Amino acid sequence: MTDANGINNKSVFWQKIHTDQNELRIYGFEKSSLTTILTYVSYILSVGLVRLLFHWYPRLYLYATHRKCALSCATKILAIDDYQGYKSYFVRDVRKISTKDISAKSLSATLGTVDRELLEKIKDKKLKINLENGTRCEVQEYKAFWYKKRCYIWDTTKNIFTRLVGLDHGIICSDLHVSRDNGLSKEEQLLRRIVYGNNDIVVPLQSIGMLLLLEVLNPFYIFQIFTLSVWFAEGYLYYTIAIVLMSLFGITSSIMQTRKNQINLRGTVASSESVRVLRDTGIFENISSKQLVPGDIIKLPKHRATLVCDAVLLTGQCILNESMLTGESVPVTKTFLPLRHTLYDAKEYTYHTLYNGTTIIQTKSHGEQPVLARVIRTGFLTTRGTLIATILYPPPVDFKFDKDSYKFMGILAIIAICGFVYTVITKVSRGITAGDIAIKALDIITIVIPPALPAAMTVGKLYAQMRLKYAQIYCINNRVINVSGSINCVCFDKTGTLTEDELDMWGAVACTNGVLAEVQTDISKLKDHPLFEGMLVCHSLTLIDGKICGDPLDAKMFESTKWMLKDSDCIHIDKLYNNSIMPIVVRPENVSLTKNMMNEITEIGIIQRYQFSNSLQRMSVIVCASGSDNFRAYTKGSPETIINLSKVETVPKDISLTLEQFTKRGFRVIAIGRRETISKSISQEISKLSRETIEQDLDFLGLVILENRLKQPTASVITELREANIRVMMITGDNIQTAISVARECGIISIKEHIVDVTVVSNEEKDCPDIIFNIQSQSPRLQSTQNHLVSLPTFKDIECGIANCNYRFALTGQTWQVMREYYPDIVDRVCIRSAIFARMNSDQKQQLVVELMRLGYYVVYPADWIVSTLQLILPPVYDWRLIILMLALANFLICLFLESFVIERVIENTLKRKLHKPEKSKKQYLKMEYELKNCESWPKFKSTDQTPELSMRKEGNLRNIANITRNSHCQSGQISNDQTVNDFNNSIKLANGWTGKKNGFENFGFAND
Repeated sequence: MTDANGINNKSVFWQKIHTDQNELRIYGFEKSSLTTILTYVSYILSVGLVRLLFHWYPRLYLYATHRKCALSCATKILAIDDYQGYKSYFVRDVRKISTKDISAKSLSATLGTVDRELLEKIKDKKLKINLENGTRCEVQEYKAFWYKKRCYIWDTTKNIFTRLVGLDHGIICSDLHVSRDNGLSKEEQLLRRIVYGNNDIVVPLQSIGMLLLLEVLNPFYIFQIFTLSVWFAEGYLYYTIAIVLMSLFGITSSIMQTRKNQINLRGTVASSESVRVLRDTGIFENISSKQLVPGDIIKLPKHRATLVCDAVLLTGQCILNESMLTGESVPVTKTFLPLRHTLYDAKEYTYHTLYNGTTIIQTKSHGEQPVLARVIRTGFLTTRGTLIATILYPPPVDFKFDKDSYKFMGILAIIAICGFVYTVITKVSRGITAGDIAIKALDIITIVIPPALPAAMTVGKLYAQMRLKYAQIYCINNRVINVSGSINCVCFDKTGTLTEDELDMWGAVACTNGVLAEVQTDISKLKDHPLFEGMLVCHSLTLIDGKICGDPLDAKMFESTKWMLKDSDCIHIDKLYNNSIMPIVVRPENVSLTKNMMNEITEIGIIQRYQFSNSLQRMSVIVCASGSDNFRAYTKGSPETIINLSKVETVPKDISLTLEQFTKRGFRVIAIGRRETISKSISQEISKLSRETIEQDLDFLGLVILENRLKQPTASVITELREANIRVMMITGDNIQTAISVARECGIISIKEHIVDVTVVSNEEKDCPDIIFNIQSQSPRLQSTQNHLVSLPTFKDIECGIANCNYRFALTGQTWQVMREYYPDIVDRVCIRSAIFARMNSDQKQQLVVELMRLGYYVVYPADWIVSTLQLILPPVYDWRLIILMLALANFLICLFLESFVIERVIENTLKRKLHKPEKSKKQYLKMEYELKNCESWPKFKSTDQTPELSMRKEGNLRNIANITRNSHCQSGQISNDQTVNDFNNSIKLANGWTGKKNGFENFGFAND
């Protein structure tokens, strides 16, 4: 989304661009020759200091050498990234892309080697551009700039910069199937490569020299060099050398870590494969994956291969391992994109979309037909590319602490300036030389930032990183280690995080004509009930090398039936289904036993699958049994969802009590429904049927009950977190009663805490539903007579009804959505008091974590939906920040007091006189003679060949020196014999002061103050 503002529509001077996480404001600049010359002159006059300042603040260089102009004629762009009030400044070049004067040399930097003959063919041809705002145009020339690996192109029709996108925006699903038999020509592919670039994710790899230069030019290290120079001048040799060595260690460690991270990241993302692409001639051609562009049609291999782009599956079926992106080890089945006249949406059609970086385990098609996919995104436009861009350009992790640090440094700078002025005044009043005054005054400045701090921080981070590594936790950015210490809230998913990945089949409850039967733990006894057939076919399982793979829940449910999963070899089913996927069929292990089962059905083919959706909380299949002319549809999902989709007369009246009975015991409950028949007349159009058409007017068949055990370390980890005063929450997609049971078992909710169930009740008299707070019974471990729910309207009523206000909220995703929409004033209090959020989809999980962040929590969410959590940027909240800053300020003031008062006043004026010792070294006497010789108030020596001999006696050294000097000058006639006693005494005092300074103060260890 973009908003533009300027003088008029044709002269836009600045523009606002809304991205996923922040707001980007851009301004146009063009070069000024006069100011550029003056800037270079300032480099020379300042001995490079101005250039160093521009290195730290590139926008100042832009201000100095350019002037503001309209975006349409800008050669530079100033991008101001506003992330929650924290502004970052970036300067970017505006480039012109054209086919008019195109050459192999100009393209070699971005595309590599290009065929010259092919280059001649595309000269003066138009480039196709697809923009985020819906603009699609063909131009010979356009202007663009790149920001965080995203390309923004100047839209001449709307006079704004808009982000370049692939074929995933503003395109109809059926249009992606157009020209499926003919791909792009070589000329068209090259034209699109000019727009989109090569299909590769390049991680910049900086040289050691560049990393060293960038590290040394850091403002802190520049200040440290200044500090060490002052200390060298003062004579702090040993400590200064120690700081230099520690700084070298810190710089070396930082460079090595950065270089290692860059190499590892580059090695991880770098990939180049040979792919078969369909040309406009209808022939497949092998090309490098770097040459792929959006719109290409590629042929997928049958077995092990890595996808190098984002693509939409056009034909066949594909089984993928998406653990690279999602962390899920369970293979995912992708089916071809339906031929519908609806807009393509990557989230809605995720089970038809193949993602870059995922691994193809197996592809399937009907007969010998190839499995085809159309490329929709390449390079950094892909999901994987977006992930890498997030790593390369992370948002400010600790920007609040940085801002407070700058404020603190400003306070210290003010105090340092005051100390500087005070030192100068006091030293001048004592008659100290200008050099000593400068050293002493600058010394006050150098104590603002401790030079040993970065080295100490580096050592601490390395030690912490080693401890994390031993625990098999790897950190690519060691700066966040310090930030992680501020975590005060942990949100857990349930299945696979708190509980085991594997589930155990416990039993099933069949429903016939709206009446529930008894729980049946032996599933084979349900063979004559439609629920059994639903358990056979309503799943997403597939065969890989003869082994069943898929969701653990589906696998346990199917294994309990004792049937087999096979690829179809039934001619009857193949003829009914003319699409490009070979159907999956289920058969009993012993076919001879099936005569008495399910009306002698020996094979059931799974014709169409509608994969599980988190937002819909269900999945569906269309099946056809051998010997039957009709299709049936089965839907499996959460009990609440299936009940709402089922006919009222087929739903048992006591279903809520039965469901509560199992969920309170911690079981995972799944419901199954069936749509009896789908006419054979529409069987040829099954692939075009929407799931909304299938998932309605269901017959409720019953419940499937599975047991999900806690992981062994779960309870101890939760206990440790709670003892550390870290808030623990559960965010799950499971039933709320199951979530409460698991929370009780693992300790998220203690035995003394009450649960308040927050529910939504529709109100016909009002436009908005009512929020009801229900106090549930206490923990089963406590004896209580309160076994019912009590509806309470307000927080005060809740707190009056519960001793010590010891309660926690539990609510569902539906309640959360209604509360945010109609009752935003209570969202904060509910979030603070909540412990369980059930039936939450990915978007609602993200909303909740962002809300917790806004309330001041620093949240960590160790969940499986990695792609979604990457969008959750969690700024830290330091409750102890003010205390740390005040302690640091107090430390500085104490040091300043000791420096200025204790050392200078007490020690210099009192102790040094008592601890005075005569100097024994002849070298010191020679130095004293040199000072006396250059003293204006001391009589001058006459140049003679004879140098007065100094007595080395312990007593009377000063008087001996003065007598020798006086007699020498009297003999030379420079002074009269009647030299006044005052002159002699003044000389003695001067010598005595000099010697006292050398022998007392310096020898006692305070010479450098």
